[in-house]
Amino acid sequence: MSAPELAANHTLAAADQAIATAGQAVATAHPGNLVNAVAAVDNTFLLIFGISAALLLLITAAMIYFVIRYDRKKHPVAADFSSNLWAEVIWIVLPTLLVLGMFWSGWHSFRALRDAPAGALPIIVTARMWSWDFEYPNGKHSGTLIVPVGKAVKLSLTSKDVIHGFFAPAFRLKIDTVPGMTSHGWFRADKEGEYVIFCSVYCGLQHARMTSAIKAVSQEAFERFLAEKPAAAGHPGKALLDAKGCLGCHSLDGTESVGPTLKGVYGSTGVFVVPGGKDKHEKKLKLDEAGLKQVIMEQRPWRVKGFEPIMPGYADQMTPEELAQIIDYLKNGDEVGKTAGETATPASTATPEQGRDLAEAQGCLGCHTTDGSEIVGPSFKGLFGKPSTAKDKAVVDRAFVEAVLKDPAARLGRPSSMPAFPDLTGIQRQQLLLFLESLGSTHGKAPAMSHEAHQ
Repeated sequence: MSAPELAANHTLAAADQAIATAGQAVATAHPGNLVNAVAAVDNTFLLIFGISAALLLLITAAMIYFVIRYDRKKHPVAADFSSNLWAEVIWIVLPTLLVLGMFWSGWHSFRALRDAPAGALPIIVTARMWSWDFEYPNGKHSGTLIVPVGKAVKLSLTSKDVIHGFFAPAFRLKIDTVPGMTSHGWFRADKEGEYVIFCSVYCGLQHARMTSAIKAVSQEAFERFLAEKPAAAGHPGKALLDAKGCLGCHSLDGTESVGPTLKGVYGSTGVFVVPGGKDKHEKKLKLDEAGLKQVIMEQRPWRVKGFEPIMPGYADQMTPEELAQIIDYLKNGDEVGKTAGETATPASTATPEQGRDLAEAQGCLGCHTTDGSEIVGPSFKGLFGKPSTAKDKAVVDRAFVEAVLKDPAARLGRPSSMPAFPDLTGIQRQQLLLFLESLGSTHGKAPAMSHEAHQ
C-alpha cells in the first residue's frame, strides 16, 4: 500500500473514531428523555473544538512535511499531477463525515435544551425594561428565580416591551424573549447555590444592569418560599411600582434616570411633546388623579419633554384597583393613605426573614449573594465587621449601611451603580439590618444591637 493510501486510511479511521466517540458522549449525556442538557452542550462544544484542533495539527503537519519533502533544491522541476483518486475521496468523504458528526451532536444538544422532562416545574419568565419577573404555579412572583435542587424547571419566556435575552451561563441557556411570543427552555440545578442571569440582547440604556440570579435551594426551603406571604413593606402601591417594572426607569429619590423621577410627581405639571411635523408643539398636563391615569394607562403618541418615548401603556397590564393603589402612593407616600385596617409593623417584630424578602423585592439579591460568592457587588455573607470598598476603608457596621442606603456615591466616595434607597421606612431599614446581621460577621459573631438602635 502506498504512502498516500496509508495516510488516507489512517485519516478515515480517525474520523470514524471521533464520530463514534461523539455519539457515545451524547448517549451518555442524556439517556432516555435527555435529562442532562449541560453535559450535552458541553460535549458538542468539545467535539467541535477537538475536530478543529485535530484539523489544525493535521494541516500544519502536512504543510511542514511538504515544505521539507518537496523543497525546491531537491525538486527543481515541479511535478505535474492530473488526478488522484484517494485525494478526491478524502476531501469529499472526510468533511462529509465530520459535518454529519457535528450536526448529529448539535441536534441532540438542541433537543436536550428544548425537550423538558415530564413533571418539570413550570415557571413563567417575563422580561421588561430592565428587570425580570418570575411567576410560580401558585401565582407568587419574585425578582430572583428560586428553584428546588434536583428538580427540572420548564421556563416559558416572553417580553412586555422589546426583545431581551435570558442568559444563564451555568445552565448553557440563552433564549430570546420576544413581545407577543412565548419561547421555552429548561434546566436543572444539581447543587445549591446562586447562578447569575444576564440579558444577552441590547435593550436600552439600562441593559447592562438587567441582571438577576437563579437561587437553587432544598425542596423544603422551596416549599417554605412558596408558602410565605410577602413581608409588610410599606404602601402596596410602591410594591406595585416595582412589580410592574416602573422603578427600572423612574426613581423615587428625585434623581432622573431613563424616565423622570416619581418623587413629588403628584399634583405637578408635566410638559409633553406632541409630534406631527409642523404641528409639533408642547402640551402641559396636570398630574393629578385624572392626569396620571391618562399617562399610565393610555398608549399615547406624545412623550415627556427631555425623555425618549419608550413607556408603554398599561391598560392591559394593570387593573383599576392596582392603578388606584399606585396613584394613592404617589399622592400620599408610605406613611399615609394605606388601606383601611393596615397598620405598620412594630420595630420589635421585625425579623431577618422580612429583611430577606425586602432585599429580594428591592432587587438587592440580584447583585449581592448570601453564600460568600460575588456577582456585581460584595456578598452579604460575613459583611459586618469587614473593611468596606469605600475610599476611607470604613468597617461595615449599622451606621455605614444606613449611610450607603441613603446615598451610596457620597458614602463610598466614588461613583456607584447601586441606587439610593431614601424612601425606605425605619421599619424596613431595621428589617434589612437584621437580615445582614443574621448572615454573620468577620469576627464570627453578629454585632450586638443596643435597645436604642433596635428602636
